[in-house]
Parts: sequence; C-alpha cells; structure tokens
Amino acid sequence: MKHDGGPAFPNLDGPNTFGESGMSLRDYFAAKALTAMVGQITREDARREAVYSLTAIACYKFADAMIKVRES
Repeated sequence: MKHDGGPAFPNLDGPNTFGESGMSLRDYFAAKALTAMVGQITREDARREAVYSLTAIACYKFADAMIKVRES
C-alpha cells in the first residue's frame, strides 16, 4: 500500500470510539481533486461506466503526487 500521508484530521486525544484515526490525507486530497474533476464531466461522459473508474484513478494519482511533493 502506498504511503497515505497520515490522518487528514488527526484526533489528538487518540483513536475515536471505533479505534480509527479518521480519513487519510491521501483520501482527503483525492476528494478535493474529485470536486474539481466532477465539474468537467459532461452528461454524455456520465453515461459511460468507465468514466467513474478513470476519474477515481486520476484523483488518487493527483493525491499521490501532492503527498510526494509535500514530503520532499
């Protein structure tokens, strides 16, 4: 698994009730990229199933690049 950048919103008091530390920074960055990308999808594109997978892959590639730059 790729490095996820750690928690996006760390709980400084420790894990929550369910023992999780929250969303990873990688997921947060991907979600931010998704917000921008969804606005670019046309109605015609939205009818093609592949556009969803390709968009998700692209979002995580952006997130991975952001984490790499952040850590350098």
